[in-house]
Amino acid sequence: MTEKNTQTMELHPLCTYFPRMSDAEFDSLKDNLLDNGQTHPIYSLDGMILDGGNRYRALCELGIAPVIIEYTGSNPTQFILSSNLHRRHLTQGQSAAIVSASQSWVNAQVAGNPQLRDTAQLDTATARAKQSGVGHRTQQLADKLVKEAPAELVKEVIDGKKSLNKAIKEITPPKPVAPKPEPVQVVEQDAEENHEDQLSSIIDEQQGAIKALEADNDVMLKVFESDDRVLASIEEVKKLTGLNRDLNARINALMDEKNEAVKAAEHWKDQFLKLEAELKELQNI
Repeated sequence: MTEKNTQTMELHPLCTYFPRMSDAEFDSLKDNLLDNGQTHPIYSLDGMILDGGNRYRALCELGIAPVIIEYTGSNPTQFILSSNLHRRHLTQGQSAAIVSASQSWVNAQVAGNPQLRDTAQLDTATARAKQSGVGHRTQQLADKLVKEAPAELVKEVIDGKKSLNKAIKEITPPKPVAPKPEPVQVVEQDAEENHEDQLSSIIDEQQGAIKALEADNDVMLKVFESDDRVLASIEEVKKLTGLNRDLNARINALMDEKNEAVKAAEHWKDQFLKLEAELKELQNI
């Protein structure tokens, strides 16, 4: 253990993912340091403070030389997460976001830092959820936040200024509105010939609506696959799509019935004309 007067040392990036103490907590920490001295060492890595950022800042403000130990382990990420996650008063959203952000930083740095190369990475949501102590669903939302949100929004969640759920809503696009099916016109059996054109137009519109709904379904499944409420909406759209198909089938059936009715009418008309001709012949005899 060595003493260093290193008031210009910066915080290691992994250390910055933990929120600072509140003013009241920080004042209490300084009082404790004045009364009892530094009872826990501060750890550094690569010339930066890895663990103990609040203690370091408090000692510097008090004019006391901090006791700093160089970290020599092989997994600094695991070290700092284990040392801080469960001794801080953090919400589940904060813990999940801290783990996701820390692992994201490790993934970006591992190629150029030999010490991080041997770090046991939390490469699955299950592993990250176990580390943060939250549910799998909460960890997935935190992963989505770190991957898609701007750094400022991630920092707000980590600092407890904004909840994880509220931040997710801010980066989630609005739900697409499925087009409503066009009202179906009632086709009378004795309709005029131009009704067929109207029915064909309705069918084309319905088929276009179905294709649009199916395309929306594909997009929605990719964007909102982790959102249960949106998945329920997608199921409703699928149901409407099925109803549209049934509607088109009914329209086609009505057209077939109309065609059959026209054929029957023409048949009986021919029969009537024949009977009328036979009657005239009988009258002339």
